[in-house]
Amino acid sequence: MSDAALAPASSALADALAIARYHIVLVAMAACVVFGWLMTGRYLPLVALVVGLDWFLINLMNRITDIDEDLKNGIRGTERVARQKRLLTVGAVLLMGGSFVATHLVWPGLTPFRIAVQIIGLAYNYNIVPTPRGFSRLKEIYFFKNFGSSVLFVLTCFVYPLVTSPGARVMPWSGVVCLALFFVPFELTYEILYDLRDLEGDRQEGIPTYPVVHGPHRARQIIDGLLVGAAAILVAGIVSGSIGVREGLMLAAPATQLAFYRPRYWRGLTSHDCIVLTHLGTAQLVFYLVGTALWEHAGMPANIFL
Repeated sequence: MSDAALAPASSALADALAIARYHIVLVAMAACVVFGWLMTGRYLPLVALVVGLDWFLINLMNRITDIDEDLKNGIRGTERVARQKRLLTVGAVLLMGGSFVATHLVWPGLTPFRIAVQIIGLAYNYNIVPTPRGFSRLKEIYFFKNFGSSVLFVLTCFVYPLVTSPGARVMPWSGVVCLALFFVPFELTYEILYDLRDLEGDRQEGIPTYPVVHGPHRARQIIDGLLVGAAAILVAGIVSGSIGVREGLMLAAPATQLAFYRPRYWRGLTSHDCIVLTHLGTAQLVFYLVGTALWEHAGMPANIFL
């Protein structure tokens, strides 16, 4: 087959991946497996698939509702979403409904939390949140735009593994809380970096992101503060004995984030930078998972507490 014949298929695949925001789906699935294993001692690939599905649905609905903004920001696949908006909406609703039936048969205890996740996703994308000025969406409300996303990650990457493995928790609650408290500020740095990329489009659409409200310089300071805060929570957890050195290895994540984003901030963050940054997070999670498995297979101590 000639290159000319392959080009349309390749373009359609690239558009589909961009529309699904597959990089976000992958990092959420990897985080579910890693934190699920740390909390329960089990690898939970099927739960990770549910996490991937829920994030796919949230991302798809976000692409459907953000067409104007994404066109201004030059986000790939937006024209295709605009052309097939109705079909994609109906497909997403049918997929969501069918998946709820399937997962309820296997994990009935998961259903309330999946409902909560999708309600937050709908509130993020649609004008269903009551405010003094009328109904709005979380994306258009200062602070909650970013915080809502971090809540979704905590639900899918921490709560899903726990409720699908009742009685399997091997980590004390203090450790679970410590990891969740670390994860929230760390995840928020991704959100703000994406907002820096989308600064012009968000400004035109009146989306109150930190870069729009406070400017890029202050947004960068917020990112740095969140990275320091995330690292400090891990250190406090290690010192207090809530988590061990094994979990403390995650200190590499804020350091890597800082080293990656700083030079790109000064030249201007691009969509490619944000995707690579997200893939870097996935790669670190996979490396952590494989490395700890090999460590234990070699007969080394599973964890070390100070």
